[in-house]
Amino acid sequence: MTECETFSDISGHADEVYVRYLATLGLISGFADGSFGPDSTLTRAEASTLIEISNGYDDTMLPTSAPAGCDFTDVAATDWFAGWVWQACADGYMNGIGGGLFDPNNLLTRGQIVTILNNVYNTGSTGGFFNYVDNLLFIEWTNIYREAAWTDVSVGAFYAYPVIYSYGIGVADGTSDTTFSPDQPVTRGEFAQMLYRALSDWEGGL
Repeated sequence: MTECETFSDISGHADEVYVRYLATLGLISGFADGSFGPDSTLTRAEASTLIEISNGYDDTMLPTSAPAGCDFTDVAATDWFAGWVWQACADGYMNGIGGGLFDPNNLLTRGQIVTILNNVYNTGSTGGFFNYVDNLLFIEWTNIYREAAWTDVSVGAFYAYPVIYSYGIGVADGTSDTTFSPDQPVTRGEFAQMLYRALSDWEGGL
């Protein structure tokens, strides 16, 4: 860990290893004051950015106008996150919330992040650290699959299968033995943990 990126507020944190490693790869970053904010929350716009960076994109490669099916009324071309949102939508990783809205400034929930990762897993990738997703589909089912009886995950919820699957293959943990807290905002540290585990599963180890 001595050669990995570090931040002023990450030492001893439960997600320190994940944060430092992904930061060293350039997949996540901290703030101007040298902190990372592992217990702070993420917006949906920020999540679209982090997901597409892992997919191999930088801001010079993003669409400058909304692709078909991704023209959200609350995402303007002048918004810093517009290209990232449009790319995440075009790739099939993130959808709107209905009514033509993306809800970019609302907080990303635990149910939403496992759904995004599940979408990446099923849709495939264009490159970057998601490049080997297609080649490893279902490999973890027979290796480390875990089961849990969640009391707060309704069968018909959009995140029901992603929650079950992400926990099953070890990408996400519950907030207790019986709760996943799918509607709870995900923290930046939790996001790093899930992304690291997902990339490790998909690529056979980072």
